[in-house]
Amino acid sequence: MNPNATNMKSEPFTGTVSAMKTSVWLASEDLLGLPDAKVTIAGVHKHEDVPMDGGRKEPKLFAISFEGREKQMILNATNRKTLSGTFGASTKAWIGKSILLFAQDGIKKPGGTRGETCTGLRIRIPQDGSNPLVGGAK
Repeated sequence: MNPNATNMKSEPFTGTVSAMKTSVWLASEDLLGLPDAKVTIAGVHKHEDVPMDGGRKEPKLFAISFEGREKQMILNATNRKTLSGTFGASTKAWIGKSILLFAQDGIKKPGGTRGETCTGLRIRIPQDGSNPLVGGAK
């Protein structure tokens, strides 16, 4: 079907892949092909009864938001452990801290079958001195 033969609106798009996805959640697709993204944590959020891909629903999940960014990142166990091991168990201590986000292959797929993997988001801690008191809560 020729898109120009219909009444739909069409225009050239030269943005990023991230702008093609309408999800409110940051996903690995948003970072594929890009260098590590340095972001600052703005808040930690608890969400309940969250609709997910494939029609499944999460009764409760936690996410972090970032300064100057619209999308939040859902916190899986690995990323929670990275944050708490670096900044302490109190999530208040995470706010204002800088982290690096990157996409990694071979991550266990949420809701997937045993052994099923995907590309997922991971967190690194920058070693550039941007986080005073790294290693524990204030």
